[in-house]
Amino acid sequence: MEAIRTLIDQGQLEAAESALRERLVEQPEDADALNLYAVVLARRGDLLGARSHFKRAVDHGPDQPMYLVNYALVLSQQGDVQRAAELLERAAALDPNWARSHTLLAQLSVGQGQLDAAETRFKTALRANEHDPQALVGLAQVAYARGDLESALRHAQQAIAVAPRDARAQAAIGMVLMAQGHHSFARKALENAIALEANNPAVLQLLARAQLADRDRGAAMATVDRLAALKPQDAPTQRSLAELALAVGRFAEARQGFERLRKRVPDDGRVLLGLAQSIELGGDQEAALALLAELCAGGAVAELWQYRLNILQRLRREDDILAVAREFALAHPTLAAAHAEHALAAEHLKLYDEARQATERALALEPGNVKAIVLGAAYELYDGRAGASVQALEGLPAESLDPNLRPTRAFLLGYAADRRQDGESAVTAWMALHSMFPPMRMPALLDPLGAPRELPMPLPVEGTPRPLVFVPMVPGAGGENLVRLIGRDPRLLPLLDRLTPQARRDGLAIDQRALLEQGLSENQLRVFRRRYWRAFERLRAPSGRQAVDVLPSLEWPQYAALSAALPHARVLVVLRDPRDALVNWLAYGGMPVRPIPHLELAANYLARQYQHLDRMRSSAGLAVHVLRAEDIEAGVPAARATLAHALNLAEDSLELGIAPRTALAGLPDRLEAERWRQYTSALGKSFRLLQPAIKAFGYD
Repeated sequence: MEAIRTLIDQGQLEAAESALRERLVEQPEDADALNLYAVVLARRGDLLGARSHFKRAVDHGPDQPMYLVNYALVLSQQGDVQRAAELLERAAALDPNWARSHTLLAQLSVGQGQLDAAETRFKTALRANEHDPQALVGLAQVAYARGDLESALRHAQQAIAVAPRDARAQAAIGMVLMAQGHHSFARKALENAIALEANNPAVLQLLARAQLADRDRGAAMATVDRLAALKPQDAPTQRSLAELALAVGRFAEARQGFERLRKRVPDDGRVLLGLAQSIELGGDQEAALALLAELCAGGAVAELWQYRLNILQRLRREDDILAVAREFALAHPTLAAAHAEHALAAEHLKLYDEARQATERALALEPGNVKAIVLGAAYELYDGRAGASVQALEGLPAESLDPNLRPTRAFLLGYAADRRQDGESAVTAWMALHSMFPPMRMPALLDPLGAPRELPMPLPVEGTPRPLVFVPMVPGAGGENLVRLIGRDPRLLPLLDRLTPQARRDGLAIDQRALLEQGLSENQLRVFRRRYWRAFERLRAPSGRQAVDVLPSLEWPQYAALSAALPHARVLVVLRDPRDALVNWLAYGGMPVRPIPHLELAANYLARQYQHLDRMRSSAGLAVHVLRAEDIEAGVPAARATLAHALNLAEDSLELGIAPRTALAGLPDRLEAERWRQYTSALGKSFRLLQPAIKAFGYD
């Protein structure tokens, strides 16, 4: 029999099978031969034949633990866990010092989620054999399942130390390293496991995910192909294969896999979600929405409702978002997440009462729901109080939040500090808010007192002048409110493209300083004017609406070029007390989005912007109309007159006041005038840099 065992160990299964058949013809009740024959059949994938022969081996050798263990292994592979456990218990009773039976019993317990029982069995196995790598791997699995990654890593390392060529030990350490985010190290361990056991589907799945996390999409695709070639038939592996195809961008293949699985497991939420994702990412958003609508009507799991909302949000179908969010909350009345989504959808459409009620329901069901805490804090602040939600928000680590909610949390923390007149804490929170955005270099404005000293001679106006108004944006001053007002008037057309990365190329953004220092020629001015109008006409609606060209800033050299090339145009600028502008920029950002990298840099930028505007208004070029934000917001009659004149509109046809609202809870979209006074300590140095601007515009 030893010769036959050698053949099996060497992988010469055909020769071993032939020899065993001869033996069993002569001795059909030879338990050892029956056991070895079953081993050969199992390795060749004939589990039914192996099961039959293992049973016969046990019948003829009932006191042999090895036969019992082998029979149990086949039974567990076929899903007969209870019978397998009974056989393993018999084997352990026959030989309590044989670690193998204890280890297998423990693994069955792991599969059933009985972690305490599994841990006890693995430790029993280690008492029998302190160097048993499978018991050490098993303890790593138990610790991993409990979320104790430190202990899991320690046990996996111990297994590697006693059995460096054990595939399961390498796979275990790879699994733990993946969970810790060490993707490159995890990948290496999993590659080692595959080198030792080439066709393990579970390890191949882990390896593909590690390769994806390591940003090696090509290697991941090759691993997915390798896994597919094994043709695994069990539903969990098929699902993982489809999910991996989805992850590497093979959407058609993923869709086919999920559709096949849907026929086998029609109620599997992960399968249905994967199917919807593969359809959407494959380019058919409407088909994905139709599938999700069908599934939701039939009582879908919460993840499918959530994904349906995610697609609608990407499509910006706000009314549909609210309708689906309402249905989600009705379908899952005890799920806090559903009510939180309902609250966010209502909030976005400024249905504040509905949003508030949904928020309260979410918090009643789950006081720790992050989205509801954020909204609840906003409503408390709107009510002029700092209650439980604000306190919860303060104790909520930023890293635990969805990235989309982190800026909101920072803003609310700053606003709460502002309301309690804690300027230092407000500035700290709002600077943290600005740090969450991609860093942008603050524009380096030219010296407003530099060249040119004199404006170029203006070109003659050709034909009937086209009405044109330029609106430069000063961060924190409130110009975005003016733009919103203009956008609501059907007679006006605000051009906002310069505030985006796709700004038009019309020569205006080019630094004109060198040309101006030399003196712009008439020909250069005509080229600039033609270029400007060509780009302008491509944006202007054919309806004849008066265009308002919104600029990210305006410097004296640009103004000089405009005044010469387009002498009929006007400049309309909104300003507020520079100190209030800085605080509002800090709290609310501005248009365009310019994160503040350093407070003194922001103050210097504001000071120079005000100085440029001061020089423009004192020049004899374009008509410059300065509006105080405080007057616009208060609806002062003089502000209405200035605005009407600048826009060439009748004064009595203009709406002026703008209700102060943000997209969150109805909180004001700006701080009240002279709020800067409570920031004299926190922002004193920055305020001193603003003194020239403060004096120039009469805010001293």
